[in-house]
Amino acid sequence: MRITWYGHAAFLIETGGVRIILDPYRSPDCGGYEPVNDRADLVIVSHENDRYHSHLGQIVPPFETIRALELPPGGRAFRGIVIEALHVFETPERLPEDEVAIVQIRSEDLRVVFLGDLGHPLRDDEIEPLRGAEIVLAAAGGPPTIDFPDIPPLLRAIAPRLVIPMHYKTPKIDLKIQPVERFLETFAAVPVERPGKSAIEVSRATLPETMTIVQLEHAR
Repeated sequence: MRITWYGHAAFLIETGGVRIILDPYRSPDCGGYEPVNDRADLVIVSHENDRYHSHLGQIVPPFETIRALELPPGGRAFRGIVIEALHVFETPERLPEDEVAIVQIRSEDLRVVFLGDLGHPLRDDEIEPLRGAEIVLAAAGGPPTIDFPDIPPLLRAIAPRLVIPMHYKTPKIDLKIQPVERFLETFAAVPVERPGKSAIEVSRATLPETMTIVQLEHAR
């Protein structure tokens, strides 16, 4: 499995011969990230926000689209890859208009959890389907997504081996969010790898023994 961070919350996951793009933004309106203009077999949208999370117009067609909030219980399969969704909210108040999704992808004997715009702690029953996932793509910029004091207990409960920060302040995003250093301060005892590139190759055999943060460079 190969995971590439485009920038903000947008990723390319290449697995099982399938190219999956997660939460593409709209360029240049997001602030300055270059367009997500790659080819995809499948695009997964965690919620509707055309500027930052659901813009399909710059991706090379043809591709299928999964809107996570519309997935049935148990998810669905796409060419042998299972995609599931957990309905959550972007704000602590859990208002219906703030509904978003956590996306879970199962492929190559790995589970990838994309936290999306999650904005509150999770109850035990909400954490349960995520527990033991090997890889978490975690919002790291603080409010309006999950606040910093709530991130360590959430990740400890999921217990991933690999955490990839996303959705944080860089010169190429115009949101009022925090830089990744603020996220890293909350994990002082967790090793951080900075490979100096935008992609990482992952397999069950190459997973670190304990939770490790990998800070990627944005590809766009």
